[in-house]
Amino acid sequence: MLSPLTHDDPVAIAAYRLIARLGSGGMGTVYLARSAGGRTVALKTMHPGIASDPASRTRFRLETDAARIIGGHHGATVVDADPLAPTPWLATEYVLGPPLDDAVSLTGRLPEASVRALGAALAGALAQLHSSDVVHRDLKPSNVMVTAYGPKIIDFGIARAAGDDRLTSAGAAAGTPAFMSPEQATGQEHSPAGDVFALAGVLTYAATGHGAFGTGQAADLLYRVRYADPDLTGVPDSLIPILTRCLSKDPAQRPTTSHLVAELHDGQGEFADHLPESVLGEVARRATEVWQYQPYRRPAPSHHSVAETLPATQGSGVSRRKLLAIGGSSLLGVVGAGIGAWAWLDGRSANTPGAAGSTNAPNPLWRRSIDTAAPAEVGRPLLVGDKAIVLQGDGMTAIEASTGRNLWSSSQVLHPWDVATDGEKLYALDYSLDPKEGLRVAQINLDDGKSMDPDVHARAYNGKLLGNQLVSVAGGVAWVLTAPVRRSDTEESSGIGPERGWLIASFSLSNGKKRTELILKESVPGEVPWVTGARVSGSYLVLQFRTDSGGVDVLVCDTRTGTEIWRTSLRLDADEIARSPMALSDEHLYVASDALRALRLADGKEVWKYKGTNVASYGAATLKDGVIYAVEGAGARALVAVSAATGKLLWREKDPVQSGAELKVAPTVGDRYVYKHSAAGLRAIDLRTHETVWLHKESLDRFAALISERRLIGVGEGRITALPVTDTP
Repeated sequence: MLSPLTHDDPVAIAAYRLIARLGSGGMGTVYLARSAGGRTVALKTMHPGIASDPASRTRFRLETDAARIIGGHHGATVVDADPLAPTPWLATEYVLGPPLDDAVSLTGRLPEASVRALGAALAGALAQLHSSDVVHRDLKPSNVMVTAYGPKIIDFGIARAAGDDRLTSAGAAAGTPAFMSPEQATGQEHSPAGDVFALAGVLTYAATGHGAFGTGQAADLLYRVRYADPDLTGVPDSLIPILTRCLSKDPAQRPTTSHLVAELHDGQGEFADHLPESVLGEVARRATEVWQYQPYRRPAPSHHSVAETLPATQGSGVSRRKLLAIGGSSLLGVVGAGIGAWAWLDGRSANTPGAAGSTNAPNPLWRRSIDTAAPAEVGRPLLVGDKAIVLQGDGMTAIEASTGRNLWSSSQVLHPWDVATDGEKLYALDYSLDPKEGLRVAQINLDDGKSMDPDVHARAYNGKLLGNQLVSVAGGVAWVLTAPVRRSDTEESSGIGPERGWLIASFSLSNGKKRTELILKESVPGEVPWVTGARVSGSYLVLQFRTDSGGVDVLVCDTRTGTEIWRTSLRLDADEIARSPMALSDEHLYVASDALRALRLADGKEVWKYKGTNVASYGAATLKDGVIYAVEGAGARALVAVSAATGKLLWREKDPVQSGAELKVAPTVGDRYVYKHSAAGLRAIDLRTHETVWLHKESLDRFAALISERRLIGVGEGRITALPVTDTP
């Protein structure tokens, strides 16, 4: 819960302005804070009085490392940290959801379905932590945050490497007595099996509202943990055998986390579908509170000078549709990524000076800090007219290409894969709150980012499904991955199971009518988005699908009938291929893997193959003016140019220099230079001399750059930069 700042709390820590207190304990204080770009974080600090203790500092550093290991899926994403600062601090995403103990207090004992889903997710989180030889050692209800996407484990203050006793004195018991393992209670080694014991205590609390070993003084609790049988009164009968084994005094008798995942839950449905409505309502309330809260600082005591009162700020609110979706067990992307992740402007001038260390590179026209969706979520920026649309995890931002000015930020879009453009207009899926509301595709107003009236409203398709995807918009036609509404869908989840009958449907954007439908027969992978790339070329729709193994299948359809023409597997990684648009001509698909290949769109047959001497692989390819450009995955990672018609080598980069990451993103080609992305920066290679002309020393290796309005707009990790482009060779 949010509480006012005190008179002696700092105004800011590093680049983060403090908004409110989230809590305070013996080690330090946790604040709600915001960056200059509007990102909301939970910022944990260490009390100055213990910051001078080397052991405490080491624990703080290990906590930061453990939080990074567990990552954003099972924990709070680490945004920034400085464990070496005079007052160490750690900034993580602000998790929108109540701690488990608050959720149980609010709703009472959780239903069995909730407990099972909670247990399976937490077991998976611990498995990830244990795979890096780290144990949590303090798993308890207050350290489990309940979000609509799943629980997140927080507070790694006493986590450490398994088998490392350096920070625990002999015979000392570190942790919370009611949820300790017997071996931890006696100061012995706390192995991954100890976390399993604590997990069972957490699930007992969730199922009954009381701990497995009761309440009372620490000494009494430690005695019961070591010698008494657990109190499982109120636990559903089917869960008692599982929890009993987890609570065995002998660590060797406890199941592993992988066994628990399989025993507790079948993986069907979304996590939110298993939560009581009262818990979902609390998630929605907290999502609203974080933006409605007015910063306030308590007055100083009379003998102190009055501290500055922070001005109230007005953040961008959560859309009503998102809040209703949270309360109605629907699509809940607003919670997973955190509110405010799309507010990215850092307040710097649009005319930022050139990057420090640039080698003969032109000065940037402008530069901005930015938060972007991951490439694997098809979060590539889009060019729509004179605007660059940057996709975030739960929204999008429009940027004026000429100045870098923020035109608008919108939370109308729930996922990056919901958006597509034909280059002139921007479209998005408008998710339903009820499956029977149907599937809707609406144009986004480029002046303010708001959804317009739907161009497509197809009631035969389930508009609530998480796996729905607007895969392409071209020639006045929208291509959508979706599934039909089933009679049983009224109260069902928005899951991605293969039994739903997934298909690719096309709709006319002029009259909203369905044109074609292609039923997909194969199983749907657990990860979304399923389609990692899509393009239309003439009468062909080319789709890249993620497979169960993480690979890629390519499917080519007839745009006139929607029928499948051919399908084949590519030796590519789905997450890597999602970074760059596919190289496609009117007749061929160009694929880069162990060699460069041209596949005929008409039948999938290989037309030509190019493979250089001693080159084992190639990075993603780009096609321009009849030439294929790609980077060799060997030696100095030279850029090569190959004829798109014959596969003949035209030229190879002179004096290439390897710095890493050259294979991540396809080259960007202009009229005078081809731009190669790498860890060292953006390298401009002259199309006439094949030599490097300049190097812009700013890593822009996350996405391919966009060329618009005589500007090359490069999007990198946390930044977007515009460089001038010379059009005439």
